[in-house]
Amino acid sequence: MNPLIPSDGASGFPGAPWAFRRALARGENLRIPTWGMGDALIALLGAGALSLVLGLALMNRGIDPQNGWGLIIAFSAPWLVMAGWPILATIRKGNGPKLDFGLQAPPTHLRLGFVAGIASLILASLVALIVIRFTGPLSSTAGDAGLNQTGIVLVLFVLMAMFGAPIVEEIAFRGMLYGALTKAHINEHLVVVITALVFSLFHFEPKRFVILFAIGLIFGEVRRRTGSTSAAIVAHMVNNTPAALTILITVLNK
Repeated sequence: MNPLIPSDGASGFPGAPWAFRRALARGENLRIPTWGMGDALIALLGAGALSLVLGLALMNRGIDPQNGWGLIIAFSAPWLVMAGWPILATIRKGNGPKLDFGLQAPPTHLRLGFVAGIASLILASLVALIVIRFTGPLSSTAGDAGLNQTGIVLVLFVLMAMFGAPIVEEIAFRGMLYGALTKAHINEHLVVVITALVFSLFHFEPKRFVILFAIGLIFGEVRRRTGSTSAAIVAHMVNNTPAALTILITVLNK
């Protein structure tokens, strides 16, 4: 069993989330989390590997992973590793995701997340204007796939893009990876940059790399300033919502 942190501990561990520090200040008996970079790598590389294997398996059975239920499966199944492993790691090696990742936040943090989400939309638009001058028209792989869906698949895809993806990705990047890097005593400002870089690379969209990196910086800064992954999730949801609703409206108006 992990050793307990004394109730008079200042913050518990480097980069400890607001929820963790709050529980510690209340005198709760908390464990020193032993999850770290190994778990972050398992979550991200495991999700990538599962996505590749699953895509090949679906195609081998004649199912298009970019269309219909094949898309829903290919989109969501890797989340079992991407978010599932970090959650399991905190349960087994820490105090659970609510405290170790900061999935609990006061209204002020959530409001900041909302404002940051609006800021990320503005920044993404400005960066896109510059990128387009060098790359030509931009498109999103997921967005293009979404435009070809109908019925319940379309609705599920839009909901997953608006809510599912932000929750899963922020648990992985601003929860597990961010926490693992700060626990390794890496400067938090640098951690914001590193998590944004990995976030943008993970999407495998070269033309949108700079845009995703800029957005990732905002999400990371929200996590740094608030100590709440929940606030970063809110920012991510706000960022994803306009594009997701645009897909829905575009398809319905065809």
